[in-house]
Amino acid sequence: MKEFILRNQRLEAAFDEYGRLVRLKNRKTGWKIQEREALALSFAMQVPLEGRRNNTVYGSEQQPPELGQPADNVLQFTWKGLKSAYTGLLDIIFTARVTLHMRGLLFESRVENRSPYTVESVEYPCLGAVERPEGAQPFYRMNGAYCRLMKTELAPHFANQMGYWGVDYPTQLAGGPESPFVLVGNEEQGLYVGNHDTTCKELVQFCFVMKPGQEDSLRFTVPAGREADGKPVHMELKVFHFPYAAPGETVEASPVFAGAYEGNWERGADLYKSWRSTWFKRPPAPSWIKPVHAWLQLHINSPEDELRCRYQDLVRYGRSCVQNGIRAIQLVGWNTGGQDRAYPLHDTDGRLGTAGELRQAIAEIQQMGVKVVLFNKYTWADRSLPQFRTRFLQYAAKDPYGDYRVHPGYQYQTPAQLSDINTRRLVPMCMNSAQWRDFCCGEFEKSIDLGADGILYDECQHHGGAFYCFDPSHGHHVPANIYAGDHLLAQDFRAVAEKKKPDFLFAGEACYDLELRDYALAYFRITPDHIPLQRYLDPYAGLMAAVTGFNDRDAINLCLVYRYIISYEPYMFKGSPEDFPRTIAYGRMVDALRTRYSNLLWDAEFTGTKGLLLESAQKESLHYSVFIEPGTGRRAAAIANTDAERPAEVKVRFELQTSNLWFFSPEEPDGKVCGGSRVIPPRSLAVLYEK
Repeated sequence: MKEFILRNQRLEAAFDEYGRLVRLKNRKTGWKIQEREALALSFAMQVPLEGRRNNTVYGSEQQPPELGQPADNVLQFTWKGLKSAYTGLLDIIFTARVTLHMRGLLFESRVENRSPYTVESVEYPCLGAVERPEGAQPFYRMNGAYCRLMKTELAPHFANQMGYWGVDYPTQLAGGPESPFVLVGNEEQGLYVGNHDTTCKELVQFCFVMKPGQEDSLRFTVPAGREADGKPVHMELKVFHFPYAAPGETVEASPVFAGAYEGNWERGADLYKSWRSTWFKRPPAPSWIKPVHAWLQLHINSPEDELRCRYQDLVRYGRSCVQNGIRAIQLVGWNTGGQDRAYPLHDTDGRLGTAGELRQAIAEIQQMGVKVVLFNKYTWADRSLPQFRTRFLQYAAKDPYGDYRVHPGYQYQTPAQLSDINTRRLVPMCMNSAQWRDFCCGEFEKSIDLGADGILYDECQHHGGAFYCFDPSHGHHVPANIYAGDHLLAQDFRAVAEKKKPDFLFAGEACYDLELRDYALAYFRITPDHIPLQRYLDPYAGLMAAVTGFNDRDAINLCLVYRYIISYEPYMFKGSPEDFPRTIAYGRMVDALRTRYSNLLWDAEFTGTKGLLLESAQKESLHYSVFIEPGTGRRAAAIANTDAERPAEVKVRFELQTSNLWFFSPEEPDGKVCGGSRVIPPRSLAVLYEK
């Protein structure tokens, strides 16, 4: 077999004359990521036919490709004329280019479609058998979702996520803008595979397939060894692209970068951060969101008509915020029909008062020094709106059959709605329609005219399972990735604000990373197993987390550890700050601490756990991170013990540490020497730092 090898100090990749990736090795650790030649893959594509949608073109069934002109660290394979089991020769040219960089391989591909059929999807690059590092148990897939890192086991257990009726083998998918990359590995090393495109021109998914199947379907176990009943046991990793290349079109797929790393997930994410630094530019933001501060989220009406607070009575919440040290109110349900009803309309609700009364209340609250940010939503149209079919249906994202998609909606308050009997269904709209965006801009402008300090665009991070729009009347390529329009809409909003209120705040819910080019603040909710992916990717981004409990010390502690703004939300954001005095009191202590030590906890660079050596018998209950003070390089380790009953004894040392460590905490805010050891009480935190 003839081989073509790309090699540097970190990585070795070997391709055969058929363009298959037959070997991939981390030369630093010796991990043979791909080594079984018989299971190697090159590419595949779907070219649907009339009467046979599932028509796969397999790279393994093609003639050997043409090899491009040899060049240092570059290989190029070109397949001219492709065949499948159900067609003759298809006039399609597929070109794959692999470039070896210092940290990994860049895979680029192009489809030239001269056939009478559409090239719907392309699978490239493909690893036919990802091997686990020796002794690596468990082995994980890690990817982004809702501003956090999700960990899903690949071995020794592999759960099928697709439904067993729809696939032959256990299958998992991750991808889309929320997951621009995946990591495959453990705490010692891993493989990074990332979509390195900033345009959202196509959906890119990472597909994992475990063959031949599970050993034990109740426990999802992967068969031990390399064979099961004479069949090879292996896991495929394939990158799905959706070019929808019509006859006569040439489409460049999104570049994919793959690289090996040593260490935990942060070292893998560093590969994305390095690429991110080449294009990311922080958006303009008002100065008031930059220091340590807190918010109140306040809901005043739902689709079931609670009508909790008239506009003119909102002023009392402003007074409460002043008394409790809260800087901003996110006002939810102020619009016609309340939260999750009547969208995309953003008019005031006459049952709560007039637009003038809301404008006056906002002005009075602002005079107290409290900002008002209005909840907005443009992802959907409410299907129950009388004008949905006559006015908004034309802008809905259409599926390949010409139908609009339907999101199940959200349930509020009453037995009928909690039982999903009268839920208002939501219809995803097409962000690539210029007419739809124009309409949204008119609705958005209403928030500026009410005098608000900003908007928080709820559910800006997804489209309810819709990825492509096939409506030919929208003026976009058919089909078009709906996510490509998110950036266009944000730019349109900013153009409106620039003329009327340049310091207007643009915030969104759990913004995916590309959206942080447009939105200066992202709001989300956290869980006990929260892993702060977005904070690691962007140490200074405006990130805000919900705090809802009546003695919510752990959530507040995580806000300090991960540099999150606190969003107070008593009664699930339907109450007032005085409703949970213990949470407010502790939150104020924590914010006072990070204001006092802002040089170490707020204005400092968040670096994850890098350079921290931490020992504790209760490490599983600890959340911790390292901040580096600009200029001096001093380091601080923020450590939260989330155990509800047991104190945690910790021993801390920084790499290349040259001085004793000191500590402070909310209860002991004055710095004291501690020598690197500290007992942290249950549900408490401590900061150990270089003096």
